[in-house]
Amino acid sequence: MYSNSVPHKKTDHDQDSSFHPIRHTQSDPPKLRSLHSSPPPPYSTSPPADLSRVATASPATHAPEEPIIMAPNEQHAQGRAPCDSFLCHSPPANTWINVESSQSEHALLVGLPGFRRDAITIATGKRRILHVVADSWEPEGGHFERRVSFGYDADLAQVRAEFDGEILRIVVPRHVSVTITA
Repeated sequence: MYSNSVPHKKTDHDQDSSFHPIRHTQSDPPKLRSLHSSPPPPYSTSPPADLSRVATASPATHAPEEPIIMAPNEQHAQGRAPCDSFLCHSPPANTWINVESSQSEHALLVGLPGFRRDAITIATGKRRILHVVADSWEPEGGHFERRVSFGYDADLAQVRAEFDGEILRIVVPRHVSVTITA
């Protein structure tokens, strides 16, 4: 009574003789078409990277670098826009930043009185740089921006921060280095 076959409807493909469904069998593998593309870029001819900064498991390793707070004029070394001459780049007078380093972490203490929590941005970028940006539109406010460069031991993927309304505390954990002695 019931038929397992479905009646075939004519489509535009039935009348077009150029349409052929692709069928592959085990004995007839699909043919791969070679696509021509540009060759890969040449390998860098620059000298090899200085591997002396890479952490090793020997007691003769170099000490990790301490974080470096970059001054605002270092931040814009690429050049300035024409409008920069009349824009103020100096932060408000009552702001400051200090770095305290221990064996397990770097702690940045940033004095930002008068700034609000929702106007503070902390971001990590390339080359192990942490950006701290804060803006206040109050009469005594202003723009605070600092970049802090960290050594190879900083774990910028695990940064934590707290703000109590006056002081922003940013904690950057340090990778634990293991030394093996014989």
